[in-house]
Amino acid sequence: MVVIGIDAGGTEIKAGLLQGGEILATERLPTGRKSGANHAQEQVMHAVETMYKNFPNAQAIGLVVPGVVDAEAGIARYSENIGWKDVLFGKMIHDLTGLPVGFGHDVRAGGIAESMYGASKGHANSLFMPIGTGIAGAMIIEGRLFDDPFAGEIGHLNVGSAYGCNCGSHGCLETVATGPSITRIYNERSGEQLTSSEDVLKTSKGGNRIAQEVWAEATHAIGTALMAYINIAAPELIVLGGGLLRAGADLIEPISTYIDSRITFQRRPKICVAALGDSAGMIGAGILAAKAVG
Repeated sequence: MVVIGIDAGGTEIKAGLLQGGEILATERLPTGRKSGANHAQEQVMHAVETMYKNFPNAQAIGLVVPGVVDAEAGIARYSENIGWKDVLFGKMIHDLTGLPVGFGHDVRAGGIAESMYGASKGHANSLFMPIGTGIAGAMIIEGRLFDDPFAGEIGHLNVGSAYGCNCGSHGCLETVATGPSITRIYNERSGEQLTSSEDVLKTSKGGNRIAQEVWAEATHAIGTALMAYINIAAPELIVLGGGLLRAGADLIEPISTYIDSRITFQRRPKICVAALGDSAGMIGAGILAAKAVG
């Protein structure tokens, strides 16, 4: 069936008209989280309204968001990066459109999409971990998603960083390895005002020692967190996604090298990039939309 899938991330909202794993049309707009949680909520609803008006043949709408979600009730319970608390997205979307609504967590939805249509298809045990404004993991265990609202928060593993986290804890992976944190740390240490982690990487490749150190710390921290997961769940495959994946080999290779240096008796998983790119969450939202029709 033809459905609308919307992935509301911390930086960007990706909306698509979908048929299974095929993207028929797509729109993108900024989340605008720096303007506050209410503005970000308005941006999501603007995306819903726009897609609904542009594609009246859609049979359902799916929305996925970061943070803690109550998928059954359609409520975004909490997001430390955006600031949402108990937003009734499911009801709001249904009231606006009258369509069946699928609702869920962005990363877990992306993990479902990758397991159905992408890189982890055919793997019984895998981890899908997007790295963007935040970091979380979708755990596929024995062929099924481990679907708990508090599971997979790999971004809040303590990797020993020196920084406090938006979640209220200290030392979390997200404090050193997300796009915004990489940019912030570089700017603090250098006194410059770069605007993205892509700029930090470019500066690093140009020979800047501070940028090189910040990038190395980020990839080391990601490797540390992944080794913890490898020891606990023994995945066959780790699929990395999210905006930071635009770094390509500059991200994958140092993480792989770190893991190789730590592996002893453990099964060494294959590490690859998401086959669906940064559209995995949007396609996953479409899967939830189709399920909502019944």
